[in-house]
Amino acid sequence: MSKVMNRDEEVQDAICELHNKCDSLLAQCNIDMCKLIDDFNEKYEDDSYCDTVDLNSKFDDLADYVEEYTS
Repeated sequence: MSKVMNRDEEVQDAICELHNKCDSLLAQCNIDMCKLIDDFNEKYEDDSYCDTVDLNSKFDDLADYVEEYTS
């Protein structure tokens, strides 16, 4: 029984680690993407504009992926 519990704990820890690493990756990507878009908007403010109004929610959806699709 203890081997099963240890394996279950190991898997749960690995899922948590995966989730944390994905969250960190997505958070940095969100920051980088916002900066990239802001720079674009400043450079081409008279010609074009990329709206970031919904950008955070897109990253929120991705952040939920590991939790929702890992069994």
